[in-house]
Amino acid sequence: MTPLSPHRTLTIVIPCLNDAELLRDCLASINAQTIAPDEIIVVDNGSTDNSVQIAEEAGATVVHEARRGITWASAAGYNAAGGEVIVRIDADCTLHPDYLARIHETWDRALLDTTSSSKTASSKTVVALTGVGSFDLPGQLGERIADFYLGAYRWASRQALGHNPIFGSNCSISRTWWEEVRDDIDLSNTFVHEDMYFSFFVRPHETVWFQKDLTVMMDPRALYGAKQVWTRVARGFHTVRSAWELEPVYIRLVRRGVVNASIIPSQLLPRDLKPPLA
Repeated sequence: MTPLSPHRTLTIVIPCLNDAELLRDCLASINAQTIAPDEIIVVDNGSTDNSVQIAEEAGATVVHEARRGITWASAAGYNAAGGEVIVRIDADCTLHPDYLARIHETWDRALLDTTSSSKTASSKTVVALTGVGSFDLPGQLGERIADFYLGAYRWASRQALGHNPIFGSNCSISRTWWEEVRDDIDLSNTFVHEDMYFSFFVRPHETVWFQKDLTVMMDPRALYGAKQVWTRVARGFHTVRSAWELEPVYIRLVRRGVVNASIIPSQLLPRDLKPPLA
């Protein structure tokens, strides 16, 4: 294990809407960490149960966001965060006791990779890191379903992003990056998958570090009901369509060096990407 950065501060942000009992388990797993966070923020997005009480009893700071929607809730937590790195999980997640220690370790590795003497001109600055999840189901069933579910999400998102997507239940972002891009994000677009949508604001010189063995345990409620599954798919298409309106995917991929500009008709390219005249 690489030495932990002694000066890095971590804020955990948990959006919450009527998740009282799941939130209780989530916060208990945070308070059992071998390395404590510097701050825990629970964003109350209009709960009518006792989520706020549970959050306060566990020592979390509660931020109230009256505008309903995961984009508003996540952004409110990020804006309130004081840590250099913002760790984002969901209220239905629980963490292994060494999770935050591994967050530190992974950031150390990611930053070392982008500042080492072997860094090439094509290297990109890591502004977020993301891991995986396992559903809380018997045996290996939860892990296998999550591998398929999240594997499909990562594969499909990479085609449009040109890099790994942020996974909202298990990610952390640079607060500096968030402060630089947040004004460009339309938070009123609440039907998007907020983690995928925010990923589209990773700029051409930046990237998301994927740590495949960094895992959280997730409640399997996301799997229940065909209507819910279909809604998630519809939100995925809506997210990509919303991002396309800001910047067509082929232009994004050209800017990131994933697609060669020469294969795109010149009339479809902005001036700064057009090949020079012979």
